Amino acid sequence: MNKLVSFSFSFALCLALTGALNAGAAECAAGMQGDADKNGVLTCGEAKNFAAERFSALNTNKDKRLNMDEMETGMSGIHKTMNTNGDDTVDVREYVSYWCGVAPAKLKAAARGNKQPQFSKMDTNRDGTVSSGECQVLWTVRFRDADENRDGKLTSREYVQSIILWFADMDPNRDSSVTLSEWNKYWIGSCRTAKK
Repeated sequence: MNKLVSFSFSFALCLALTGALNAGAAECAAGMQGDADKNGVLTCGEAKNFAAERFSALNTNKDKRLNMDEMETGMSGIHKTMNTNGDDTVDVREYVSYWCGVAPAKLKAAARGNKQPQFSKMDTNRDGTVSSGECQVLWTVRFRDADENRDGKLTSREYVQSIILWFADMDPNRDSSVTLSEWNKYWIGSCRTAKK
């Protein structure tokens, strides 16, 4: 999904439900979600812009607060976009390719993650940017976290269920809605200055 990847781009982002979902799929084919200049690295600034765009796309009622229904609808759409082979499930390669633009030939889901902001979690060498390889590491962890039955496939239900858990982490005041500030805190956190 940079807490949002930027996430969650990731977080937990290119999802204007129909038209934007198709645009997101095209962006993913070219590179990492949020990598606006397509240079193979995601800067914190790019992650913040992507997080804001994703938040806006998810916020269909435009009240500047995401509710669980908006998250579920948006993430169901993302699951459909990730499912490139049309079998109604998403494997780790489809999942990582969606977020990172490419997945290595030999890829398996990694160990469980932690609650550190997504951009910080991805920036493992602490240079202030996220490379494709760093992106792949995080999203294999996120895949494993979501794959409840450990069968190597994410159903739409499993994916949406993982979003419910992420939503709880994004909503620290437990008011059942997520503001852009909470969204960015979850997905981006604070940024380091990018090293040249």
